[in-house]
Amino acid sequence: MKKRIVSILLTAAMVVTLAAGCGSKGGSDSKGGDGEGKEAEYKVALVVNQKFGDKASMDDLAKGADQAAEDFGVEIAKLESAEASRYEEDIRAMADQGYDMIVTTYAYMTDATKLVAKEYPDTKFSAIFQTINDGDEKYENVWDTEFHGEGAFYLGGYIAGLLTKTDHVGFVVGAEEPTPNAEGNGFMMGVLASNPDATVEFSYVNSYEDPATAKEITSAMISQGCDVIQTDSGASNAGVVEACKDAGILCAGEITDYWDTYEGFYGIEGIGFGDTVYKAIEAMINDEFVGGEHGIRDLTNGGYFMDWDAFNRFADANSEYGETMKAAIAEAQELEKQIVDGSLEVPFDTEVPNWDRVKSTYGE
Repeated sequence: MKKRIVSILLTAAMVVTLAAGCGSKGGSDSKGGDGEGKEAEYKVALVVNQKFGDKASMDDLAKGADQAAEDFGVEIAKLESAEASRYEEDIRAMADQGYDMIVTTYAYMTDATKLVAKEYPDTKFSAIFQTINDGDEKYENVWDTEFHGEGAFYLGGYIAGLLTKTDHVGFVVGAEEPTPNAEGNGFMMGVLASNPDATVEFSYVNSYEDPATAKEITSAMISQGCDVIQTDSGASNAGVVEACKDAGILCAGEITDYWDTYEGFYGIEGIGFGDTVYKAIEAMINDEFVGGEHGIRDLTNGGYFMDWDAFNRFADANSEYGETMKAAIAEAQELEKQIVDGSLEVPFDTEVPNWDRVKSTYGE
């Protein structure tokens, strides 16, 4: 996609601790400072709507915050606000504790973010994957960003279309939302571009934290003939990878590397959630925070990226698919240049992904 110890009650209940020296602050819920007893100049609270340890977006957000703590000396507190009924209370608690910036996540937290931002106009808010400042009402202390991944997943689909031997590909998404829908459609457009004879199966897990259901869905796709499956479902990705491993078919994912789990895991579409947190914190300390603005992060600005090292690793290690993958990478990298320079436009299509509709709408 960036000054005061949290009360004991809040710490015990919600704050995820970081074992790092915080000088005179000494709080186990934070990270930052110079380790010599000097209080950090800035304090940032990362308040998330899912659990850390997901090996996906939450961990990437934390990684970006940790990097900012290391590079800039800011103090970081992490708070899991996993229930909607707590969003407003938890965000307000961090604002009340005097944090200079509060980072919140996803559209689920938008209403709470807007409400607390109005109450604390001197506190900066970075609203990750949210839409707040795109209308008539502006929140001068909020920078919100949405993510458009259709370009990156177009490239993923293009590669999948070249890898499949059965002409049957699957795509598993965490939940029905505009951006994941656009990513699904982008993926299908990529498959269509490289292999118009293929078919793409699509399904929602309806959770980013349900590997068991994701495995069931993936197993059903495999039984229908899919031999390449792309997952885009957060912590649920683990179930997709497990099903693909059990069946011995290929799979790819977003953000998290599952290569150590399964050597049939062939690549990653990276999403810059952590990078967005980092840039928000950097902007704050440089007095360049762009409050009142709505940003879009995509393949052109680091919001998404193709982890070509992961794709090449698979090509080097897999004799059966290595030559095909090398050729696919070369073609996809050329397409990536076209997306970045604007000569190839992948539409932000937020309709529910459907292969027949994509073929009729975007096919030649």
